Amino acid sequence: MAEKQGSGLASFKQQELKAWQPVLTPVAVIAMLLIVFVVFLPIGIVLEDCSNRVIEQSIRYDNIGACDQVTADLDHTQLPKTCELNDIELLHDFEPPIYFYYELKNFYQNHRRFTKSKSDPQLRGDGNQEQTSPACDPLEKYRSDIIVPCGLFPGSFFEDRFTMEYQLPDSQTPDAYIPLCSYTTPGDPCYFWGNNTAGWNNGSNGWSGWHVEGDWQKEGIAWTTDKESKFKFNALEGNEINQGPRQNQTGLNLPRADDEDFIVWMRAAALPDFRKLHRVIHDTRLPKGTKVNIKIASWFPTKDFGGEKWVTIAKTEWCGGANHALAW
Repeated sequence: MAEKQGSGLASFKQQELKAWQPVLTPVAVIAMLLIVFVVFLPIGIVLEDCSNRVIEQSIRYDNIGACDQVTADLDHTQLPKTCELNDIELLHDFEPPIYFYYELKNFYQNHRRFTKSKSDPQLRGDGNQEQTSPACDPLEKYRSDIIVPCGLFPGSFFEDRFTMEYQLPDSQTPDAYIPLCSYTTPGDPCYFWGNNTAGWNNGSNGWSGWHVEGDWQKEGIAWTTDKESKFKFNALEGNEINQGPRQNQTGLNLPRADDEDFIVWMRAAALPDFRKLHRVIHDTRLPKGTKVNIKIASWFPTKDFGGEKWVTIAKTEWCGGANHALAW
């Protein structure tokens, strides 16, 4: 049956549907631009003011002391290298919550081959051997065992660990610093185990711990949606291993899939210079003039690709961190 001329279907097929075609006269264009200007100017002013109220201090550490010696050639008998950032004077009042970040520069975490080298079913707990091949290529197996978690993305996990201590400006005891995470004895949560790999791999008392609730808090640094639906832990079985070639070199095991430091690492950064949340200080106020020492255990090499490592102490606002580009 022939379609009637002027029917909706015929008009659609003949691309004759009615449409509004505005006449863009100079007056109309100027009016539209003025409306956009009036709407977005106050939004930009508010965002710029919010960004200006964000306070932070950043310090590079991969060129300090023994941390300057970390390269991809070192093994577990030579790692970690330890160094300290001493007597850093805070230039602002930091009210809790205070955020402690690590930063990497010139590290392309968004490279397509890098970001796709992982098994999402394995990470979300569907099974340690679910869809590992070819998803995890070229790091699916190590010594004939399935790596858990497998792939280039998990296998490059950022290993460095930090602890911080402070001295308030009105302290009556020179050189008396208060640790946010104690580190002096093997029972302390942030103890430096030297090149004792058994100590570093000792569960919550080792490298995967390094946190104190309230003062150096790890819980809550990852997105709730990631923790609830994207990352689940399954115990290792006979032909599965939590080490790849990088971990065999450093002596550290890969973290569990539900470890929040690992979950933060697995959210790929869009740019080669990025920061990731490491710890949150909830219970301590650090006023202007406070002196801070940051002690570091360093495994992660950056010299081989011309990168840099920084740490940042920051106090955010309702709009998040400083983002002047969004305001402008």
